[in-house]
Amino acid sequence: MYRLILFLIPFILISCDKDNNQVDDQFSYLNTPLTHFELGFELDEPDVILNDIATGELDVLINSILVSNNGNTERKLEFEHIDNTNKISKMSFFLPHYQNCEKNIYQFYYNSQNLIDTIVSTRKNFCNEFEVLKTYTFNYNFNGLLKSIFMYNDYFLEENYFGYYPNGKIKEIYNDHHGRGVESSFGLQKFYYDDTFSNVIRLETFTNASPSYTYKYFYDDNKNPFKNTFVAVSVYMPFFGPAYLSKNNVIKIIKKNENNIHGNEFTDEYIFNFSSPNVLDTYYELGNGFVYFVNQ
Repeated sequence: MYRLILFLIPFILISCDKDNNQVDDQFSYLNTPLTHFELGFELDEPDVILNDIATGELDVLINSILVSNNGNTERKLEFEHIDNTNKISKMSFFLPHYQNCEKNIYQFYYNSQNLIDTIVSTRKNFCNEFEVLKTYTFNYNFNGLLKSIFMYNDYFLEENYFGYYPNGKIKEIYNDHHGRGVESSFGLQKFYYDDTFSNVIRLETFTNASPSYTYKYFYDDNKNPFKNTFVAVSVYMPFFGPAYLSKNNVIKIIKKNENNIHGNEFTDEYIFNFSSPNVLDTYYELGNGFVYFVNQ
């Protein structure tokens, strides 16, 4: 019996070592660096440089937004501004539905051209005691054109690349969000405007170069306060549709899944209540319990 045990020990050790190596291989991606994939091709550049989404400026001054869901506070957003301007210096998102645990602060930093240089996001959870930092870097070429926005943190990278129409309006956005050891998978958004390039009237989205969804947008005649307000594709903002690119407010969206063989379309409608042409009081989606209360 003793000789049998001695005979089996090397095989047990080899088996354990093999299992450990398999575990090491399984998590080896954690040791790979976070790197940018890059598009591998150039996007169209404009004849006129506008850099609208890099101004950090709300079209109408907003101090806070309270989001209610069927009468219960869902979240609150607060905006701080550079003195005597509509330029955002800080955005704070509070999430009461997480038992007042969460707060996410976006701090804006500007360059010498008065355009956004970086935005630093600090998400704090006071209940579970963790903190997540993200830095969004706005990248310009030698002519001062916004070419891309990168998000960095310890675990993920996000890349946003911009193509333009000749008049300086954004034509398309390529976006990828990935962790360590993950292959690139760029999504694409293509924007189509009305005749005056005031509002986006159509958006086509693609996943891995294949059509995904198509959206048609319809607008009111009132001023959209969120025009030009953008951080990155992945960042939640309190508006409907491509409001950061449009002059007016989206009142209807028709959505179509391009992979649905039946070609079904779905319609969502929205109500905006103004007390005067530039003062927005509330807005909401019909048939949805969420109501947005605006403090200007």
